[in-house]
Amino acid sequence: MKHLVIGGVRSGKSDFAEKQLAQCLVSTKQQHAFYIATSLAIGEETKSRIARHQLHRDNKLVTCELDYQQQTLNHFLDSHDGPDQLILIECLSTWVGWYLSQDKSLKQCVIEYEQVKNQLIQRLSVLQATVFIVTGEVGCGLIGESKLMRVYADKLGELNQEVARLADNVTVVTAGIAQQIKG
Repeated sequence: MKHLVIGGVRSGKSDFAEKQLAQCLVSTKQQHAFYIATSLAIGEETKSRIARHQLHRDNKLVTCELDYQQQTLNHFLDSHDGPDQLILIECLSTWVGWYLSQDKSLKQCVIEYEQVKNQLIQRLSVLQATVFIVTGEVGCGLIGESKLMRVYADKLGELNQEVARLADNVTVVTAGIAQQIKG
């Protein structure tokens, strides 16, 4: 089962996804679930934000922090798939941002991102695990003036659509209120 949880900044999407995962832990009687954190602890604001998220996590969540070198999202999904596995991916917005903000030309970043994104979509299409995928909604917000921000919004919006097509359930979270729009 694939469940996409989408919402704006501070919408409550992460909290909703974590609660859904906790319910799955109880109903399936699993001993643990995997929490895939896509954000790197760079800068004080990001470190503080990560620390806040960690405080609220269930102690049955095994956190895997991607380093984008040895431990990538696709690598993790390949090595932890199975019908009894429970996974939460937090979040695709940060994942896309990491690939598009490398110290390369934007064109090269997009080429590399597209390759990895296609691999992710392929992997998700055959995934046996129950996975909750958190992502940001960019269709309702402001888009920055820079080319990078426009490309980011386009790429994240496209990825969100592709994942939504694969997902069994899609929930939009706005102001802490969840609305299921698929499934």
